[in-house]
Amino acid sequence: MADLKDRVKQATGDQEPPLEGPQPHDVALRDDKLAWLQGHKAYFTDALPRHVDQAHFTAVALSVMPNLKNCTNASIMRSFLACARFGLEPDGRQSAIVPYKDVATFQPMYEGYIELMYRHPRVDSVHFGWIREKDQWDYTPTEPSPRDFFHKPRVDLSEEERGPVILAWAFAWIEGRRSQVIILNRQQATQIRDKYSKAYAKAEREGKRDSTWHTEFDAMWAKSCVRRLVKVVPTSTELSELISADDDADEAGSAPAVIRGTVISRDDQGDSEQQPSAARWPETAQPRSGGEDGGETP
Repeated sequence: MADLKDRVKQATGDQEPPLEGPQPHDVALRDDKLAWLQGHKAYFTDALPRHVDQAHFTAVALSVMPNLKNCTNASIMRSFLACARFGLEPDGRQSAIVPYKDVATFQPMYEGYIELMYRHPRVDSVHFGWIREKDQWDYTPTEPSPRDFFHKPRVDLSEEERGPVILAWAFAWIEGRRSQVIILNRQQATQIRDKYSKAYAKAEREGKRDSTWHTEFDAMWAKSCVRRLVKVVPTSTELSELISADDDADEAGSAPAVIRGTVISRDDQGDSEQQPSAARWPETAQPRSGGEDGGETP
C-alpha cells in the first residue's frame, strides 16, 4: 500500500507542497495534519453541493494543509466546512484558509463571489476588470445601457507601458440586460478601507501594518469592487451568508501573508484582511500597479 506521501501526490496530481523549513519536526507535524484531514474528509465532503467534485475538493484541501500546520484541528475543520457549505474550493482563488496565529480562518475571494452570483438562475455572466492609465475607456451614466460604459485595453502595449491601474470595474448580465457598472477608483477604495475595515484599524493601532489592506491593497480594491456589485444583482441567501462570513473574518484581525487571487470585500461593511501564505496572484486578476495596498468594502 502506498504511504501517505505517495497518496498525497496522487491526490494533488503534483509534487507534495514544499515545507516552510527542513526541520524534521515540521515534516512530522505536516504529515500528522495530512493524516488527520484524510481521516476527517467525509465531514466536509458530505456537505459539498452536488456540482462540486469531492475528489478534486479533497486534493485542493490537502495541498493547503502544510500552511495550516500550526493551526488547531477544530479551526481547520470549521474553515473547510465553510468552504464546503458554499461550494468554494480553498484554492486561494475562490476562497482561502488563512492562518491567524493558531486559528485557521475561512476567507472568500473575488472569484468566490462571482461563482455564487453565477448560481442565480437570472444571472447570465459576471465581469471584472482593471483600467490602466493609457487604456481607452469611457463612462457616461446618463447614456442607456450598455452604451454608458466602454473599455478597450491597449493590447499593443505591455502592462507596464499601459501605465498604472486607475480604476476597477465590474458588471453582470441579467436575463439579457446589463446591470449597473460598478467603478471604483483608488481614493474610494482607501475611504472604504478607513471607514469599514476593523482589521486595518487594528493593525494601524498596533503599528504592525500587516493587514491585507497594508500588504495587498490592490487585492482588496478589486474585492471591494466585486462585493459592491452584489448590491445590483439578484441576491440569494447563500450570497448574503457569504458576505457575513467575509465580515466575520475581518473581525478576527490581521495576519501577515500573501494573497493568491484578488480578494473581495464589502462596500458598506467590513472586509476580510487575512491572506494565505506562499501564494500568488492569478495572471488575469493581478493589476501589478505598484501602488499602495487597496481594497474596499461594499
